[in-house]
Amino acid sequence: MLNDLVQESPLVGIEARIATASGGLTKRFRFTERPFVTLLTLRGNGTAFDVAVQRMLGVPLPKQSGGRVTAGERAVWWMGPDEWLIQSTQDMAAELEHALREALDGQHYAVVDVSSGYTVFDISGTHAREVLASGCPLDLHRRVFADGRCATSHFFKAGITLCRDGDDRFQVIVRRSFAEYCCLMLLDAAQPYLA
Repeated sequence: MLNDLVQESPLVGIEARIATASGGLTKRFRFTERPFVTLLTLRGNGTAFDVAVQRMLGVPLPKQSGGRVTAGERAVWWMGPDEWLIQSTQDMAAELEHALREALDGQHYAVVDVSSGYTVFDISGTHAREVLASGCPLDLHRRVFADGRCATSHFFKAGITLCRDGDDRFQVIVRRSFAEYCCLMLLDAAQPYLA
């Protein structure tokens, strides 16, 4: 039927290339795509805003630059003084957006489901930092970019949001239109570690 919704990874055109490279993926570098992660952008400020969001999400919004708070399957990333990225591994974008709109009714805020515009790459391994550093200007040493930190930057020519999820684990959140390019650049940068 014409009205049936079909979700497709933005990497569908290079699956064979990823499969070929995946044969060489080792504990030094691993790449996994999560194409259908729930992502919501939330904007607002003030005490009433903070209280309403905390009541709805069950955790306070992170207030430190680049910080993160987690609640079960959800993570909330600080993107700016009045902006957060809410992420969930569960397919719940519509429900989460609706619940936030109800909780913030009457306030000045914005909540937008951006899930379909992005994909998420999980990057891990002992050389994940070196692979990312080949095209990202951020200082990714754990003393500077610690676990639970995020920042907006770029990987070669693709704009990304980079999040650290552990010593050797990162998430790369990239627009779907740049996903194939970013993936190919990651795999190319990883070549020395895939042997």
